[in-house]
Amino acid sequence: MSGNKRLVNGAGWLVFAIAVIVYYFSVERTGSLWDCGEFILGAYKLQVVHPPGAPLFLLVGRLFTWLAEIFSNDPADIAFSVNMMSGICTAFAATFICWITMRLGKLTMVERGETLDQNQMLAVAGAGVVAGLSTAFCTSIWFSAVEGEVYAMSTFFTTLTLWAVIKWYTLSDDVQNDRWFVFAVYAAGLSIGVHLLSILTFPALALFYYFKKYKKHTLLGMAAAAGLGIAAIGIIQVFIITGIPRLWATFELFTVNTLGMPFHSGLIPTLLVVAGVMFLGLRYAHKRQNLLMQNVFVAIGLVIIGFSTIGMVVIRANASPPINMNVPSDAMRLLPYLNREQYGERALLKGPHFEAQPVRSKKTDRYGRVGDRYEIVDRKVELEYNENDKILFPRMSDSQQGRPALYKRWLGLNPNAPLPPGRPNMGDNLSFMFQYQFGWMYFRYFMWNFVGRQNGEQGFEPWDKSKGHWLTGIKPFDSARLYNQSQLPDTIKDDKARNTYFALPFIFGLIGLFFQARRRPNDFLGLLALFIITGLGIIIYSNQPPREPRERDYVLVGSFFTYCIWIGMAVLALFNVLRERAKLSGPVASIMSFAVIAVAPLLMGTQNYDDNSRRLTTGARDYANNFLQSCEENAIIFTYGDNDTYPLWYAQEVEGIRPDVRVVNLSLIAVDWYIDLLRRKINDSPALKFNNLSAEALRGRKRIQVLWPQQNTYPSLDLNAFLTFIGDDHPLPLQDGTRTESYMPTQNVYIPVDKQEVLESGIVGIEDTANIVSSIPLNLQGKDHIFKDDLAILDIIASNIWERPIYFAVTVRPEKFLGLQNYTQLEGLALKLVPVRSENDPQYSIVGYGRVDGEKIYENVMNGFKWGNFDKYDLFVDDSYAPSIQSQWFMFRRAAMDLLAKGEEDKAVELVDKYFEAFPHMNFPYDYKVMYMVQVYIQAGQYEKAKPHLQTLANETLQQLNFFYSLDQDVLNSSFRNQFDLFNNLKEDMIRTVSRAGDTEFEEELRTMFEPYRIQNTENTPIE
Repeated sequence: MSGNKRLVNGAGWLVFAIAVIVYYFSVERTGSLWDCGEFILGAYKLQVVHPPGAPLFLLVGRLFTWLAEIFSNDPADIAFSVNMMSGICTAFAATFICWITMRLGKLTMVERGETLDQNQMLAVAGAGVVAGLSTAFCTSIWFSAVEGEVYAMSTFFTTLTLWAVIKWYTLSDDVQNDRWFVFAVYAAGLSIGVHLLSILTFPALALFYYFKKYKKHTLLGMAAAAGLGIAAIGIIQVFIITGIPRLWATFELFTVNTLGMPFHSGLIPTLLVVAGVMFLGLRYAHKRQNLLMQNVFVAIGLVIIGFSTIGMVVIRANASPPINMNVPSDAMRLLPYLNREQYGERALLKGPHFEAQPVRSKKTDRYGRVGDRYEIVDRKVELEYNENDKILFPRMSDSQQGRPALYKRWLGLNPNAPLPPGRPNMGDNLSFMFQYQFGWMYFRYFMWNFVGRQNGEQGFEPWDKSKGHWLTGIKPFDSARLYNQSQLPDTIKDDKARNTYFALPFIFGLIGLFFQARRRPNDFLGLLALFIITGLGIIIYSNQPPREPRERDYVLVGSFFTYCIWIGMAVLALFNVLRERAKLSGPVASIMSFAVIAVAPLLMGTQNYDDNSRRLTTGARDYANNFLQSCEENAIIFTYGDNDTYPLWYAQEVEGIRPDVRVVNLSLIAVDWYIDLLRRKINDSPALKFNNLSAEALRGRKRIQVLWPQQNTYPSLDLNAFLTFIGDDHPLPLQDGTRTESYMPTQNVYIPVDKQEVLESGIVGIEDTANIVSSIPLNLQGKDHIFKDDLAILDIIASNIWERPIYFAVTVRPEKFLGLQNYTQLEGLALKLVPVRSENDPQYSIVGYGRVDGEKIYENVMNGFKWGNFDKYDLFVDDSYAPSIQSQWFMFRRAAMDLLAKGEEDKAVELVDKYFEAFPHMNFPYDYKVMYMVQVYIQAGQYEKAKPHLQTLANETLQQLNFFYSLDQDVLNSSFRNQFDLFNNLKEDMIRTVSRAGDTEFEEELRTMFEPYRIQNTENTPIE
C-alpha cells in the first residue's frame, strides 16, 4: 500500500477526527453511574480500585487528570478528562478498524504484493471509513466511549493488537516484519493492566499466523492453530497473571518466615527466577538458531513487562489511600485480588446445578501479616457437592437471589413447584444456554447494534415484550414480533433509546461477510474466530445467570467491531458488482458503493446520538450530592450497592462534596480489611470508633459467623455488653470437632438511651423530650447466628450513636436495619437513627420507615439538592437512575404530606413545585405518581396549580389507553398488564378529583375523552 500511503492514513485520521468530535460532544462532564466514579477517583489519586485493579488504566488516567488540573479549576473536569480519555481510546479503536478493513479489503481485490488501481484504492478507502465509523457509532461501543471505565481502553488495545497482526499478515513474509507480530503480543500484554479482552484475540492471531506461514491448509491444521491460541490464553493466565504472583508468594513465605527477612524480600528470588528462565530460553533459541523460539520468548518477555504494571497496585496499597479495595499490599493479598476471589467462581467444565446442596466444604489457608511475619489469618472456603448433583458444562448453577425459580421459568416449568424427577438434565442445560445466554444475552445485543433497539429499559425475559428487545423500524415486521406499532404513544415513539436502522447495518454486514468468505476464505476464518470468541466465547466463559443487575452488552464489543469490518467489506462487494456487472466506470462505482453502504454508519450515528450523548447529564454526581446533603455534619451513612456508593465516593474524593460524611458500604463490611479502613481518618471524616470489637477479634475469618447456642447466657444485654462478650474469647465446641471464637449470649439486645446525652448531642430537638425512649430494641429474635457484617454495623452504631449522626441510605436492604426501622427519621435520601419510636408507612417502602422531618427535607431540597440537569434540558434518562428517582419521588410525597399535616401548606406547595421542576414530563413521562403529587396541591387549596399537570396527565393517559387497547390480549397480559391497570384506574381518579374540585367543564372534557375506554371491555378494543 506504499503508493497510496497518504490515502490510507487520511482515511484513518478522518475516522479518528469524526469520532473524537462526536465523542467530545457526547462524553459525560462529571462522574457516571456504576464503577465509573471509582475508576475516576482511582485515576485522580492513584487509589486501589476493585479487583483486578486496572493499573495501566489508572496510570494513563492520572496523566489526563493532571492535564485537567493544569487547564481548569473545576473539579468536575477531572472526571471529564478521564471520560474524554475513553473517547480518544475509542476513536483510535475505530481508526484501527478502518486500517484493518483497508488491509484485508485490499487482499480481496488483489494478491499480496500487488498494487491496487486508483478506483480500487478509493473503494478500499471507502470500506475503511465505513467500517471505522460503524465501529465508532455502535451503540454498545459508544456507551463505553463516554464514561471513565476500562472498556474503552480495552477496546483500544484489542484493536491495536488486531491491527498489528493484520499489518504483519498483509506484509511480505520477511523476518524483519515479524516484529509486528511480536508487537501485537506486547500490546495484548499491556492490556492486562486494563482488561483481559485483548488476549482473547490469540486464537485469531494463531490462525492468521498459520495461514501465512504454512502453504497447505487443512482442517486439522486450523484446529491445531486455534487450539494453540486458546492454550496461549491459558498459559498467560496460569503462568503469568497468577503464576508469577503465586511464585512470589511462595518465596515470600520462605524468605520472611524461614529466613527472617523483611516483607517483600520474596520479590528478589522471584525476579531472578523469571529473568533466569527468559535468559536461558533466549540463549537456547540463539544457540539453536531457532527464530520462532526466539520470537516466542521475546513475546513472553514483553507480556511479562506489560503485566508488570500490576506493581502499581501493590505500591499504592502500601501507601494506604482512602480507597484501598482488598488492600493488596503484599504477595499474600495480591494473589486473591488478581483471582477476584471476592466475587466467587462459576464452574465451566463440571459443577453443581442450581438446586444442588453442598455436602462439605474445602478450606485453603490464607496468610496475612502478623507482626514481622506471615501467619494464617483467613481461609478460602469452597463448597463441595456430590457427584450426582454435578453436571458437565454447567449453565444453571446459581442458587442465590431467587435464581432457581428463574431457571425453572426459562425451562418452561412452574417456578414455585419442585423439579420433576431427573431435572435439570443436559437437555435443560443446553436449552438454557441457547435460549438465555446465546439468544437473550448475545443475539439480542448484537441486534441492538446492527438492527435497532426498542428502548433503554433493561429487558429481563423475552416474554415481556415491553422492554429490552431489538427493533427494526419496519412496522409490519416489528408488529409481528412484538406488538402493534401503529398506535404508539408519544412517550414510546419519542424515546431517545428507540433506535431504528431498518436492519441495514446487519444486511450490509452479511454482504461483506459472504464477499470476504468467497474471495478470501482464510482471512474470513481468522475474523470469524475473533467474532465468535469475543462474542459467544465470552458468553460461555461468563456463564451468566438470569436477571443480571444491568445489561452486559459492553463486554461483547470485540464481536461487534469485528462485524463492522464486514460492513466495510460490503463497499467492496458493491463496488465489484457495479463495475463488473453493471459496467459502471471505476470512479462512479467507487463513489456509489461508498454512498450506499455509508448509510449504515450514518443511521447508527444519527439514531444513537441522543441516548449516548451525556454532555449535559450530571445525574450521577447530583444524586450522590443529594444523598450526602441529606446528612448532618460529620455524619455516618450506610449505603448498599454500586450506584449509591461509588458516585458518593467520587463526589467526595474528586469534587470535594461533603468530605465530612463517612460512607460505609454494607456490601464490603463483611471483611476485615474494609472494617480496618473504617478505623482510619478519611478526608475530613474522623475515624469511626469500634469500642467493642478489636481488629484482632475480626481478623480474617474470625467471627465470620457467630452462633446462638439456643439458650440465653443473659436475659438481656445492652448492645455494648453484647458486642464485648462476642469480642472476647468464649469458645463454643461444634459437632465437627472445631470451635468458634465466641457465641451470642442472648437474643434480647437493646441500645440504652440517656435522655440528657441525647438532647446534648442534638440527635433530636428539645421538643421531642417526652418522646425519647429509654432503650432501642434490636430485632435478633429468631436468629440462630449473626454474621460479621452485622456485628460491624452494630459496633459502629453502639460506639458512635450519640457522638455522630448515623444514617441509612434509603436504598439499603431492609434486613440491614436489624430491627431499627421504627427508630429512624427521614431527612432526605437518608434515614437518621433517632431514639424516638414511630410507626412505618408501608406505602413508601423503605422511605416510609420511621417518621419524617418535612422541615429538614424542605431545607435540603430547596438549598442543597441538584437534579442532574434533567430539570433544564430534554435528555436521555438511563434506566439505572430508576432506584434513585423512585426514592426521591417517595421522599417528596412523604415530606409534602408531613408539611400539610403540620399546617405548612405554603412549604408543601413549594416542595411539589420543586418536584415538577426537577422531574418534568419531557424527561419523566407522567404516570400515576403525578396524581399523588397533584393531591398535595388540591389539599393545600391550589387547584389551579394542579390543573395544568392534570391536563398533561390526561393526554398521556389517553395515548397510553389507546395503545393498550390496540394490543392482543396475550401481549397485554404478559407485558403491559400492570401499566394497563394503573392507567385504567388513573382515568377514573382524575375524573373523581376534578369533580370534587368543582371544575365541571374539565370534568366533562375528561369524561368525553375517556368514554371509548371501559374496564369491563375484556377484549381490550375501543368501543365504537
